[in-house]
Amino acid sequence: MQCVFGAWEAAYKAEGEEKTRAIESAQESLAFLEKQIAGKKYFGGEDIGFLDIAAGWIPHWLSVMEEVGGMKLLEAEKFPLLHEWAHNFIQIPLIRECIPPREKLLDYFNASISYMRSLATNKP
Repeated sequence: MQCVFGAWEAAYKAEGEEKTRAIESAQESLAFLEKQIAGKKYFGGEDIGFLDIAAGWIPHWLSVMEEVGGMKLLEAEKFPLLHEWAHNFIQIPLIRECIPPREKLLDYFNASISYMRSLATNKP
């Protein structure tokens, strides 16, 4: 999951042509995940499995990264199976109870991207 997150993180932080390349890379990782869930409700089949738990942050966190980064990665038309999985997963009461509030994630990612961009502009 780290290489998947790395591609998404690069996409939300980048600008210009670098952002375009990072978005393509991030969508390649989503395409891989889309293939893995084909024919199943969850990655574990009809029941939640280990990969569902490991990838469970995607529906909530990725939408915040998309908003802060001014991009769209998990498009329903392009990734219908992942989009449906995300909707199913986030509707589970225990999962919904454990996710952080969206506003706090927005604050975190806005601060993070501002900090990263300030570091880039202050390089000698």
